[in-house]
Amino acid sequence: MKSDLEILNAIAEELKSVDHPRFAQNMIDFYEHLVSRVPEDGFNQILDDNELSVEQETAILQLQRYGYLERTIQGISRGRVEYYVNLRGKRFLELANNQVHSVVVGMQDSGQRETFETGAVRDTADGKPRFDLFSPFAMERVGLWLMRGAAKYSEHNWSKGIPASRCLASLHRHLMKYMQGATDEDHLSAIATNCMFLLHFEEAVKRGFLPESLLDLPKYEPIPNVHRNKDVPLEHEPDEEFRWRAIHK
Repeated sequence: MKSDLEILNAIAEELKSVDHPRFAQNMIDFYEHLVSRVPEDGFNQILDDNELSVEQETAILQLQRYGYLERTIQGISRGRVEYYVNLRGKRFLELANNQVHSVVVGMQDSGQRETFETGAVRDTADGKPRFDLFSPFAMERVGLWLMRGAAKYSEHNWSKGIPASRCLASLHRHLMKYMQGATDEDHLSAIATNCMFLLHFEEAVKRGFLPESLLDLPKYEPIPNVHRNKDVPLEHEPDEEFRWRAIHK
């Protein structure tokens, strides 16, 4: 794995053969000069415009344009401008993030990295659940509903397992109440809680924590040998018992 300084040196070589219009040699020299200052001044450097030539100021703008560094104006006083230059530009982040680090025992690792402009590195967030996108207000209301349920029954009573049909029936009752404008209870939170129960039970059954019998809703599957095209005759007319078996198997 390359160090941050090695990545910058690789970028300096890249500048000599990039596809976009070639940089003038003085621009490449200036970039290499900034890289050479990293051990002493770090990746974030403050440059005084009074100490920069016109060519160097132009180089900074061009390097920023193509993502080789980030530049902001740090301060202006008495005709003096300070440039705040961060060498961890877009190109640096691209090269750093493409590196695959070794896997640490005991810690899950996707093999992908995201490097921030400060130099901090983390495993990529791609494909991971986004719990941070939950509404805190919705979570609070559902939490209050669960608090009332725990007081009425007991904590985690629901997690022992409730037939899906009962959860769905409760969900529909609260949905009807909400559609009627009832405000006697927090019906939306009750709906969300029943949805949470159903999601939990589906996963718990899938993982073997709860019995499959809890998922007792009808399974509407196609009936064998029945054609959707009414012009095609059936091989036989299915009786009621046949239909029931096909639906409830």
